[in-house]
Order: sequence, then C-alpha cells, then structure tokens
Amino acid sequence: MRNVFVVVLCFWVATVWAKEEKREGIRYCTTLEEAVRQAKREHKPIFFNCYADWAIASVLMDSVVLAEPELASFIGKHFVSLRMDMAKTEEGRKLAARYGVKYFAHFLILDEQGEVQHRIVGGSKAQEFRKKLEQGLNPKTSLVGMTRRYEKGERRLNFLAPYAEVLDLANEHERYREVGDYYLQHAKASDLYLPVSWKLLAKQGRQYGSEWFDFIYAHREKLIRANGEAVNDLIVQSAFRQFCPYLLLEKPYDPVVIGGIERKISALDTNSLARRQLLGLCRITNLRQEKRYAEMLDVWEEVVPVLSGGEKLRRRLDVTLGLLQEMGESEKQRAVAYLNRQKEGMKGISLERYTQAARDLVDYQGIVFETGSLQEALDKARTENKAVFVDCYTSWCGPCKMMSARVFPDKLAGDFFNPRFVSIKMDMEKGEGKELSGRWGVTAFPTYLVLNDRGEVVYSSRGYIPATELVERMKEGLEKWKNSMKTNKN
Repeated sequence: MRNVFVVVLCFWVATVWAKEEKREGIRYCTTLEEAVRQAKREHKPIFFNCYADWAIASVLMDSVVLAEPELASFIGKHFVSLRMDMAKTEEGRKLAARYGVKYFAHFLILDEQGEVQHRIVGGSKAQEFRKKLEQGLNPKTSLVGMTRRYEKGERRLNFLAPYAEVLDLANEHERYREVGDYYLQHAKASDLYLPVSWKLLAKQGRQYGSEWFDFIYAHREKLIRANGEAVNDLIVQSAFRQFCPYLLLEKPYDPVVIGGIERKISALDTNSLARRQLLGLCRITNLRQEKRYAEMLDVWEEVVPVLSGGEKLRRRLDVTLGLLQEMGESEKQRAVAYLNRQKEGMKGISLERYTQAARDLVDYQGIVFETGSLQEALDKARTENKAVFVDCYTSWCGPCKMMSARVFPDKLAGDFFNPRFVSIKMDMEKGEGKELSGRWGVTAFPTYLVLNDRGEVVYSSRGYIPATELVERMKEGLEKWKNSMKTNKN
C-alpha cells in the first residue's frame, strides 16, 4: 500500500512540475510599466496576452497553445511579454478600455512606448499563431503599418486583399467593410470569381438580400467552379439567418420573404443536409400559417429533432408548439407526446420550458394570442366584430415575462378576453414592432393597447398587474373601443 502511495505521489508531483514547466515557457511581466521599461532596454516590441479566465478561447490559448515550447521560444526571442487578467485587476480593466479589448482570446503587439502595432482577436493553432505574430513584427504587414499605407492612398488590389485579412483578424469591422467594398467594386469581373476574392466576397455577402449576396447568388455557378461547395453553403446560411425570426414567431408571417427564400434555395444545385432542412422548415412555417397542423407535425417530427443548427435552436423552436392554441385536440395530444419524448434527460430551464409548452397545450385556459401579423389580427377582428388587444413587450423585460407566465394563462383572463378580443403579442424591438413603437408612443414595458378596426389606439395601460385588475382595465378599454366604433360609423 505504501508503494502505491509513493507512486501516486510521484505522479502527482510530476504532473504539477510539468504544468509549472509549461507555465515557465513564457516569462511574463505583470504590469505595463514593467514591460515598457524592459522593452526599451532590450529594444523589443511587447507581446500582450490580454487574458480572461471566463473565456474558453482565452484559457485554451494561454494554457495549451502558448505553452508549446517552439512557440514560447519564438515569443521569448522576439518579444517582451506581458500577461494580465483584463477583468479581475484594476490595471487590466483600465488597459482594456485604453486598447479597446472587448473580445477574447485577444492579443496585442505594442511598441516600446506601449502603442498598438498589431492586434490578433481569436484563437488558432501554434504554427498559425506564429505566422500572425510574424505578420505583426513586419511594418509592411502589421495592422498599423498597413493602415498607414492605406490612409496615404494605397489602393492597389494586391495590397487591399491582405490588408482586409489583417483588419478581419483585428476585428476592425467598419474599415474591413470599407476596404472590402472598394476591392470588390474595382476588381476585374473575372477576378471576382477567384479564391483570393472569395474571402472578401463571402464576408461582404453574408447579409441576405445585400448587393454582394445578390451577386453571389446570380453568379453562383462560376463561383462554385472556382471555390467549391462553400458558395452554396454561404447562400443557405445567409437565407437561414433571414428566415429564422419568422420560424421562431419573432416576426409575423411574410409570404413574400418566405416564398422568396424557398424559391432561391430550391434552385440551388446541391442536395446538402442544410438545404433540405431549410426547405423543410419553410414547409413547417407555411403549414403552420395555413393551420394545417397535422401535416405540419408530420414535417416537424421528421426535420426538427435532427436539425444541424444546434440544440439551442431546436429547443427554441420546439417550445413554440405551446403557442399553437388553435390546434385540434388530436393534434395537441400529438404535440404533447412529441414534447415529452424530446424532454427526456433534460434538466434545468430547458426542462421547465418543454414542460410549460406541453402544459399550455393540455391545460391552457388563458388568453389565446394570434401568431400572425398585426394586419391579420385587424382583419380577423373586423370579421368577428372584436377589439384588438396588443401586449407590447421586450425580450429583456422582467414584468413582461411575469405577465406571460402568471397572468395571461389565468382562466379569468381567458374567459374575458377570448370572446371579446383578437389578441396579439408584439416585441417592440423586432420586426414591425420597431416602427409601431414610435407610432403608438410606447415608452415603457409591458404596455397594453386596445385598437379599433383601423389600428388606432383607443386605450392604453401598462405595468405588471394581476388578472382581476387586467380585466377591469380592459373593460374600460372595451367601452372606449365601442365608442370609437360608433364614431367611425357616423
């Protein structure tokens, strides 16, 4: 037993020593003042490891990549090194503000006076990271050196392409867009299809419907011949980002937008999983809008559980099933069974959300909210001779969440609202909510509005209130709606 203990102890000591040896690979100064003094004495630039122990990329770079002996030796030979926790120390916080350090992993090359010469944002393997450092050591390829040339009027395309890469590495987004646009607008048409141009084109064309996205889509066949499937991948990803708010009911259904996405993606000459899944999600959105819920669930059960967009997206989409109160009983039971299958093994907030979505479908007796646009709600209200109730909320508003969780599901509220109102929720920071917020004068959340059939506000109230008080206030709102309707008829 004693021998076993000795072996374990030796192994533990060896492990600790190994870690310490790695730690000693780069000898760091602990203050900028110390690093500047040493840099002036040795006539070397400063390698500044802007560390954050909460950022995984920063921790991995610090403990794994920078610990590799060859890289550590290169840094020791060419730099004076400084390492500082940018959040936990007072000096670190001051330097983060001074140098604009917002994202991690983050590394700076400073001159002997402590001024930024080069910036590297993000992690990479040791060999690639060394190349980035070498780039920063050369005035012709460093961020500051290339920026000086650009500001003096250098606009040759063989300079702009590598300069854009340096800007991208440094997270200099505005200047990157400026340089990228200039390059793409002045390059020969034939050169735009080449791999050297594709990096810029792909960055500038990420936004669905932008000038460069439309160029990529229109010339995709030539681009694919030179750059491969990355072209189709970018088109699908851009379209999905545009589509996602409609899928998650964050924006009201728009047949023009969704139909356009379907047509573009259907026309792609690829059978990739991402393309098939996006078309499946478009089908779900259309069937949901048409209230063909049984067919919607057929596609849902086939597509959603295997979504390649990640577990978070899948879960956000699944819980929207709880909002579809107009489903028939058999469809609700099917949706509940699906949610129960999907939540197996879940814990925490995800389990709570799935459970609540299933409960909403089975036991929900509260206010039924429409999932379409404001115009659709107005049309329905006009047909059914009802007022329109609008819950104006934001995603960050605590009282808004409490109203949705505690008050709107209350049977008392449901019994009063559902026969008298067409109800709709609207995020005032997304989609049409942005424009309507100003038109309606909504400045606090939650705000509750009663609209007439013209979409005019006839009553307004706000704040967290229990179901009994909400009903009392909306009785007053209903009277004002009736008076408004009489006035309009006259």
